Amino acid sequence: MYLSLYRRHRPGVFSEVVAQEAAVHLLRREIASGKNSHAYLFSGPRGSGKTTLARIVAKAVNCPDRDEEGEPCGQCPSCVSIASGDNLDVIEIDGASNRGIDEIRELKEHISLAPFSGRFKVYIIDEVHMLTEPAFNALLKTLEEPPRTVVFILATTEPHKVPATIRSRCQHIPFHRIPLPAIVETIRKVSASEGVHIEEKALWEIARESDGSLRDALSMLEQAVTTGLPSVSLEEVRGILGGGGRSDLERLLPALRDGSPEAFRGFSELFQRGLTAERFLEGLFLLFRDILVAVLWKEEGIDSLPLNEEERSFVRSESGHWRESDLWKALDLCSATLPRARYGLKGDVVLGMLLGLFLAPGSKRDRIERKKEEPLSEGESPAKKAAGPGVMKKDEEPLPSVRVETPGDAPTPITSTGAGDWGDCVAAMAADNLPLYCACASSTSRKDGDSLVVVFPEEQRFSFELATSPRNLAYLDSIRLDRFQGATMELACGDRTVLVERAPEGGIDSLSVDPAGAVPSPSAGFRVTAAAPPTSGPEGGRREGKGGEKRQDRLMEIQKTFNAELYVLRDETAEGSDEPEGEAAE
Repeated sequence: MYLSLYRRHRPGVFSEVVAQEAAVHLLRREIASGKNSHAYLFSGPRGSGKTTLARIVAKAVNCPDRDEEGEPCGQCPSCVSIASGDNLDVIEIDGASNRGIDEIRELKEHISLAPFSGRFKVYIIDEVHMLTEPAFNALLKTLEEPPRTVVFILATTEPHKVPATIRSRCQHIPFHRIPLPAIVETIRKVSASEGVHIEEKALWEIARESDGSLRDALSMLEQAVTTGLPSVSLEEVRGILGGGGRSDLERLLPALRDGSPEAFRGFSELFQRGLTAERFLEGLFLLFRDILVAVLWKEEGIDSLPLNEEERSFVRSESGHWRESDLWKALDLCSATLPRARYGLKGDVVLGMLLGLFLAPGSKRDRIERKKEEPLSEGESPAKKAAGPGVMKKDEEPLPSVRVETPGDAPTPITSTGAGDWGDCVAAMAADNLPLYCACASSTSRKDGDSLVVVFPEEQRFSFELATSPRNLAYLDSIRLDRFQGATMELACGDRTVLVERAPEGGIDSLSVDPAGAVPSPSAGFRVTAAAPPTSGPEGGRREGKGGEKRQDRLMEIQKTFNAELYVLRDETAEGSDEPEGEAAE
């Protein structure tokens, strides 16, 4: 029968265990002295070697030929049968599927029986935190005073879910996440033993995607090895993993920094290939963190990063192009968006927010200023560097100024394409309307007669829908009046066009929750404002009671928390309602 790669290369003795030196040293010393505990609790991340080390302990306590340091021989019938899973004295139980009290009672009935062939009966309970509370209670007394020939080994990834009464009766041995270099070295040895050459970059890509789990790394290596090719390249590993690894992010980061369209195109392709928003943000956060470490601590910081030489070289060169403040902004964006990504935030939305952070007009000006601050190249004079396409030569004469008069009763036309003004408007949105800022970050503007047309990319129709909501249209209408002298403004996306004009009475404030509790109706649309309820008379007195005030406070708190439009639906046709007309049961 074919065995998976991680099963064929599972460590069989203590000396083969990877990156768990403290746990191995403690167990070997106890077993060699004959003072092993009756119960152990192994806790640590998945793929860190908990079950593997539990089997090695079972070998060591039953091996008749173990050495003076507690190392099992691996050759005797007991060691061979335990390695193959055929030993009757080693019982492995899956706590996730055998979690009830009936299974624990059955286990207690067999504990008192003597071992079949070895010195000890070893019970390995994996994922022990999945047991029910009655099952833990049934196990408690047996775990406290087991027979002299029984050893319990409990393994879990979440030790805090194991009751304290169970933990106190076990010797707790924590396992650590396997470091990246150790995983790289292990899969390099395994691939060599399988007769397959794998590129160094591909090794690091697999190791990084394993997230500290050696089992996951060997599973991914097996996928690459089963292609049948004598050599595995980075491109093949990318195809297996679906893209979005460290190498992809490093390839596209300079384009994002320089405002190149290649950044948008490249990231969009990664999302189409299956990259999730969560994985994208995690990888981007770590990349920006590494660059920030290089900016703050130079070579000392770079040497402390778990990177190979090429990745260190990239971080070293890229750190010269970033300001510390920009890196902190990028880290803040990733950390703030990551919780939402775990609940299903679309990759296109994350990409739009990222582009809005780096490609907004204010960011472009910052990049221009940084370029001006760059040191002069050798032999270049300051005058020559300052001269550019827009600098007037000595022999050129300035053009005469021309005064243009417009009729007083005519609307003020837009005197430019509006691109620069619109970019300034988008940058200003970040302070007081962040959702609209994210929606408009990738939009462009053009002049169409006396109108300003704001164009949204067709692939970002969601941003267009967000910008054309009643609240955001009212906000844009105030911008149209203040920044563009009341000129016509249109929002366009593909074949759809929405005209921004005539905000509701009272401006954008009329679309927020009324102080007395009234809110706009969902069917009222863009031009309708909600009327305040009566505040005098018997009806008004009832609305202004404690219940109304508490209800209004809740509405205000909900709107402030979610920064969204709030609708209150009232059934105005309800029979028997004591509410005045127009204020029926909600």
